[in-house]
Amino acid sequence: MEFIILSISKKVSMKGRINMNIGDMHKINKQTMVQQTIEYLREYILNMENGDSSKLPSEGTIAKNMGISRLTIREALKVLENEGLISKSQGSNTMITTFARKLSENIDYTGELGSFLKDCGYDLEVDVLSHRWDKADEKTAEILNIKRGEEILIVEKIFFADGKQAVYCINRLPKKILKDLDFSEELFGQSMFDFIEENTNFEFSHDYMELIPELVTKDLSEILNLDINSPLLRADVIKYATDGKVVMYNSEYYVDELIRFNALRSNYGAKLSKLGSSINKRTGD
Repeated sequence: MEFIILSISKKVSMKGRINMNIGDMHKINKQTMVQQTIEYLREYILNMENGDSSKLPSEGTIAKNMGISRLTIREALKVLENEGLISKSQGSNTMITTFARKLSENIDYTGELGSFLKDCGYDLEVDVLSHRWDKADEKTAEILNIKRGEEILIVEKIFFADGKQAVYCINRLPKKILKDLDFSEELFGQSMFDFIEENTNFEFSHDYMELIPELVTKDLSEILNLDINSPLLRADVIKYATDGKVVMYNSEYYVDELIRFNALRSNYGAKLSKLGSSINKRTGD
């Protein structure tokens, strides 16, 4: 297998420095070299042809072709191993899992639901059902690390995939992180993640997801066009910033016809189960 990668780093000579005014400065990409490497290798693995080799080149070969250190490669491969895309053998081989592409729409690193559905190949539409200020109940206050009764913003949306109801989502954000920001109703149909990162000091880092099976209620039946008492999967998601603070608490209800979940479990060491998602995109329905 030929492995050709353009360098993602660029060495800059310090000779002949150019004088710059403070106004000439621009924002620098916040992503670290490790994050860029993870994304590049993940894309490489997921876009390999079926006839390609089932293993990656050595860490040294990858590092040389990408122009970065072996330590960076090693850290990136560790993340991809935890994601279930690769596995490390007793020797130096890094094997690509046979079901790697089934995990390609992995919801835990896609982030925002709209982007997730687009990446799955669906035509996306978002319908904002409501948005309001409300007082946090005891459970919500505990999760968001605020006092009971503090104001929170609640946004309810339906995400449509190819014209069908796919996900019903409830976003909950503490008012104090929004401060005096001005935002219009049109915002709620866009990515709340992008808005928060662009307009506050918070940057999303990771989340914690709890999967809860339940039955469709009358209200959910009307929202998602499902039969009452049919099974439904709810995901309660807590979104964290890079400083460890909780920024958002979401409840997401998934329609089984369009989105299903699976778990990848490893026998090597005390690894946690890997949560992924598989897409059951039906045609002709």
